[in-house]
Amino acid sequence: MNQITTNTRPNKVSVANKVSVVARQPIIDVNKELFAFELLYREGDINAFNSPFEKRATMRLLSEQFLTLQKRNLSEKKGFVNFEYIDLIEGLPFDFSPDDIVVEVLETCAPTQELFDAISNLKAKNYLVALDDFVPAPEWGRFYPLVDYIKLDVRELSFKECASIIRDFKNTDIQFIAEKVEDHKEFIQAQKCGFHLFQGYFFQKPEVIKTQKLSASAMDIFKLSALVAKRDIDLVKVNQVVGRNPVLSVQLLKFVNSDSRVSSKIESTQQALSYLGGDRVRKYVTYTMASALSPSKPSILLRNLLMRAKLMECLAQHMKLPSVSESAYLCGMLSLIEGLLDMALKDVLASLTLSDSIVSALVSKEGALGDLLLIVEATETSDWNALRQLQSKTSLDDETIMACLDEANTWINDFAA
Repeated sequence: MNQITTNTRPNKVSVANKVSVVARQPIIDVNKELFAFELLYREGDINAFNSPFEKRATMRLLSEQFLTLQKRNLSEKKGFVNFEYIDLIEGLPFDFSPDDIVVEVLETCAPTQELFDAISNLKAKNYLVALDDFVPAPEWGRFYPLVDYIKLDVRELSFKECASIIRDFKNTDIQFIAEKVEDHKEFIQAQKCGFHLFQGYFFQKPEVIKTQKLSASAMDIFKLSALVAKRDIDLVKVNQVVGRNPVLSVQLLKFVNSDSRVSSKIESTQQALSYLGGDRVRKYVTYTMASALSPSKPSILLRNLLMRAKLMECLAQHMKLPSVSESAYLCGMLSLIEGLLDMALKDVLASLTLSDSIVSALVSKEGALGDLLLIVEATETSDWNALRQLQSKTSLDDETIMACLDEANTWINDFAA
């Protein structure tokens, strides 16, 4: 790590035992495939630390955590990391590998000679550079040959303004990222403007709301989801559902026999389920759910769905409420089901037999499950103020949340293996 001066950086010892919870937001391409993540954190508000060096401590610990965990947290994608002016001048990005990060220059940075020299040094070492919340100005002109990405906030700029800016850079290699894209209509508008990459939660929401009923096969998949949400999975009941559905049976056998750890071919669903065990049965059910219900959806939606399910399950276990723990996995999974099925949540819930606690959590964010869902959403959006209030209700501290985030990430990466 770069040396820390006493007048600008917090004492390392004073924050070494703290934990920061860092959120990620996906950046996707025109095909809605995952391109990268941005690591999100708040500055200037109540944060994960309470110290006079709060802003620098956040960046410091973000650096240390990211360097330690980036392969798991980023799924082998690059991470866009925000850097303040002083961080860039002092060379903090050099603590990271250029293979892992994109250096995001915050909009608060002034285009000084110091900053130009700092970015020139980064480019000489093969770092990629992005300008955040960018508004063109003549003083930034000499920086453009050093820039790989420019991010435009479509909430602050009209699409007409964005298109005009992108046209001005048509003879450069700079790629433009649309920030805060809220729905599919805006995604299409951003594409027409010439944006190359997109950031926002639009792909988690239904693109078209359809009034329809779930098919019998979909009902079987949701029944399986409810069965595998329990701590002790009843494999006999799981086999009863799988056994009566030829498609599910074939998928199960393919899932098991594609595992490189299988030494001899497995030929029955009961044998397959016994071999898999709890977590891998869950993996099978979730993959089946994604491929059967909406195969055209981007893979990042499945990842986020799994992340919520596993994270809620882990947090619930720490609350020591067995009934909540058994429902948390399914609740997390269903919380993004609108985007997977292109159906309104009320239509999905009308087709299922769910406990009142799950319905209350999904519809009104009420009860213990509702609190857990709000915690998960707060970590996703880096809303530390909301997280603090929820922690006081649930007695879940920073260390527990961070440990569960790490556990969920590890589990999901094993999922993709």
